[in-house]
Amino acid sequence: MDHFFKKTLLKYKKNKIDLTLGKPNNYPQKKTYKYFIIIPSFSEKLYIKKTLESISQQEKNLLDHTLIIIVINNSINDNNQIKENNYQTYKSVSKREYSFEVIIIDCFSKKHAFSDKKSGVGMARKIGHDYCINYSHANSLFFSLDADTIIHHNYLKKIIKQFNTKKFSSAVINFKHQTNNNPLIQKSINKYEKLLKKIAYNIRLTGSPYGFVSMGSTIVCTMKAYISVGGMPAKRATEDFYFLQKLAKYDQVHCIKSILVYPSSRAEQRVHLGTGYRMSNLKNKNLFTDLSINSNAYSDLKNFFNIIEKKWNCDIKEIISSSDKKNSKLHAYLKSIKFSMAFKRIQKNSSNQKQLVNQFHIWFDNFKIYKFLKLHVN
Repeated sequence: MDHFFKKTLLKYKKNKIDLTLGKPNNYPQKKTYKYFIIIPSFSEKLYIKKTLESISQQEKNLLDHTLIIIVINNSINDNNQIKENNYQTYKSVSKREYSFEVIIIDCFSKKHAFSDKKSGVGMARKIGHDYCINYSHANSLFFSLDADTIIHHNYLKKIIKQFNTKKFSSAVINFKHQTNNNPLIQKSINKYEKLLKKIAYNIRLTGSPYGFVSMGSTIVCTMKAYISVGGMPAKRATEDFYFLQKLAKYDQVHCIKSILVYPSSRAEQRVHLGTGYRMSNLKNKNLFTDLSINSNAYSDLKNFFNIIEKKWNCDIKEIISSSDKKNSKLHAYLKSIKFSMAFKRIQKNSSNQKQLVNQFHIWFDNFKIYKFLKLHVN
């Protein structure tokens, strides 16, 4: 274990892990594992069985080195129906025998339920990931799933093979939503999925390192990368977006092209974002307008990023002048995010082009890109 990693690990354990949250139902059978699958579960009794069945289809020699963590969670003020569902989920999962090792973390019972302030999928994911740290090594892989998600029978095999070849720190896995029996929902799911992937593809074409879809059930990273970026954001929603943004700033996020993850297509509104929210609001005629981006936005970004690379050591006025195309909204946007001040600082702290471009993309991150794209909604 190198000195810097050891220092980062000790710092993370000291400052980031809250040992008072959640209670595991058992202790792992081994001291260390190569792979961990972390699954937050919130009122998922009807769905988690299929998720676990799809895990059982993975190659046995890989499952022998894998620990599955299920974080069953709710807040102290969630309704009794959700609490009962979680209790039944716990009973159902804990009494079954699987071809893999499972640890269930109780974040749902009266004693261990979240406070309203700490509740949410981000906190559940964080607790699950944090639990794995003591049983992992630097290159152990943390796979993030959802309790209503199905995985391909070669999920572990294909991802691990690419990890061994590419040596990535993190990756996103291609996905296709499960088929829905409602034709209207299925049609909308297809449209939603197509738009998400189109946006990611177009961002990638601009030269930005953030050209990927941010979806919690498609993320995999090493333990080293996880602690290096400060762990999973404990947010009620969008935790996947901000976690992947942090991972992309740490190292390039690898894209696994094979479709290995099948998220749920059910129309159930839990947060004001994501698949469930979209599908439960199909009567809204403007449901996808925020995802219909004018192509000029991507052209402007690509041109801007090219100028940054070519004129990286030029005066800031020349850079802004070069990027201010006719009818472009870029100039006003750069002014609103105080680009001039930030870029001067980046130039001052960069000794070469490669360093500057890297620091620029860390600053002009995924959040800034999406704010800019929203100015170009069709």
